[in-house]
Amino acid sequence: MKTTNTQMEKAIRDRLLNGFKNWNGGYDGWLEWCNTLYEPDAHYNVYGKRLTLQEYKDMMGQLFEHYTMELGEFDNMIIRDDWCAIRYTVKIKNLHTDEEVLQHTMEFVNFKENPDPVGVRVVEGWALSDSPLSARQ
Repeated sequence: MKTTNTQMEKAIRDRLLNGFKNWNGGYDGWLEWCNTLYEPDAHYNVYGKRLTLQEYKDMMGQLFEHYTMELGEFDNMIIRDDWCAIRYTVKIKNLHTDEEVLQHTMEFVNFKENPDPVGVRVVEGWALSDSPLSARQ
């Protein structure tokens, strides 16, 4: 993991590390984290589709109706200025079949610095995984 040099880079690292600790609480836990992680007008690009923050929340709500998603550890995290690249694993369980898969996800994320108490938040992110959930529904 690259050592961060600036206050913003440190804030991005801390936001991601704390968020991953809080993610595994189901959809409500994810929404709470989402509301602190993303700018209200943020966009998230998943499998080539650009979503507004509300569209992303709705999509995740539908996924949480069918799956549990438990984030694993970061495989890699590179932070430079207001950008980061992260790679991590997600353990996904289908609530209807009990099938479990381990998904590897790569994200590129652009952050914006805000005054305290808001801090750094995502302006736009791009994510790809090796086993997209949309293909499993």
